[in-house]
Amino acid sequence: MPERTALRTIDARLDNWACANRGCYDPTDAARIEHAWRRLAVRQRDLLRMAYLWRAGREVICRRLGIPRHPWCRYELELAAAKRALVSLLAEK
Repeated sequence: MPERTALRTIDARLDNWACANRGCYDPTDAARIEHAWRRLAVRQRDLLRMAYLWRAGREVICRRLGIPRHPWCRYELELAAAKRALVSLLAEK
């Protein structure tokens, strides 16, 4: 199981985590993501919550978190940074 989890992308793992209340999912991996997610900075937690749990659009997320909407890459950079922070927390054991 750990080998299979390591091969999945962070996006797939976050989608699995978001599906925890919706249906079929991997509960052990979702618990690992949840544990690491709780240790993130508040802004990163909010960003991932809005993007994956709420399925909010980019415009909504940018408005709520005060991320400049233009250029669009600012949102992408913030999301990538949040994912990297989560991956680094997952790597710690």
